[in-house]
Amino acid sequence: MPAMKTDTETDVRQIDDILRRIEAAENAGDATAMIDLLAEDAVIMAPDQPVQEGKAACAAFLTDVIASLFEQFDRRIAYVSAEVRVIGEYAFDRGSFAFSVVPRSGGDTSRETGKYLFLYSRAADGSWKIARAIVNLDAHESEEA
Repeated sequence: MPAMKTDTETDVRQIDDILRRIEAAENAGDATAMIDLLAEDAVIMAPDQPVQEGKAACAAFLTDVIASLFEQFDRRIAYVSAEVRVIGEYAFDRGSFAFSVVPRSGGDTSRETGKYLFLYSRAADGSWKIARAIVNLDAHESEEA
């Protein structure tokens, strides 16, 4: 039984490493680093955007969004995992994020928070890949009832 625990601990560390890589890639404006983490059947569900299905569609979406954000804003994001579960060849990471954006043209800093759920699948080489990504922004105080 200890070998199973060690394998799960290794998987959880690998998934945490992927989250740190996503964070670093977003902060550097590096869509390619994020695309490398996607499964072939990846699906991205982002606020106010159509669902992106398949690695090619997700790659195009990430390339456009990351480039646009990086061009317009100095943006810093931090992810905080609340729960990681490994279930056989799948795993999920649920947590929250916070980011600040400052227009590169000048202006006030804006801060946003939200939640995420990343579903991972194990690739043929044993590595974890992002199969599904769901992100949700929290409501602004003025939007809350």
